[in-house]
Amino acid sequence: MPLSRAFVLATVLVLAVVVFATAWTHLGQLRISIAPTQGPDKPKLAHGSDGLGRSDGAFVGRGTWVLSALPDCVRQRSVTHGPRAYVRAHLPKGATIVANGSVLVYGPCTISVRDGEIEIRRGEDRLAVPPPAVLYRAGRTLALLQTKGATEELRTYEPSSLSE
Repeated sequence: MPLSRAFVLATVLVLAVVVFATAWTHLGQLRISIAPTQGPDKPKLAHGSDGLGRSDGAFVGRGTWVLSALPDCVRQRSVTHGPRAYVRAHLPKGATIVANGSVLVYGPCTISVRDGEIEIRRGEDRLAVPPPAVLYRAGRTLALLQTKGATEELRTYEPSSLSE
């Protein structure tokens, strides 16, 4: 019976390590942030360090999240954070860089690529992903890659059913 006890103990240890490693990986990617909101009695909000604000009734913002805030244009499908090699391995197959100077239209949104910055216009709304940012296309999928020091962030999007 000692051999079967050793086998059971080894199995439990291996499963515990797998569960712990999986949880650690997923918790390391989980980031929740709450953006401040503006009530109707404040027509203007000065631009703060969070990249949010309103100017003359238009929504303005800067950050890697801005495309995710436009579900009437594109819908976020995934987000990957981490070291360069890890993140780049998650680029969609066949992805090609959207050339500097390109303009893409998804529903009410116009996405312009300029000098490592991605600008998005939706009516009076003005949003931007600050440099260094690179936009990729793979079929219908858009992939936004932004470098932040030694790490990168990759977000993938599909056109919204409202934009088609």
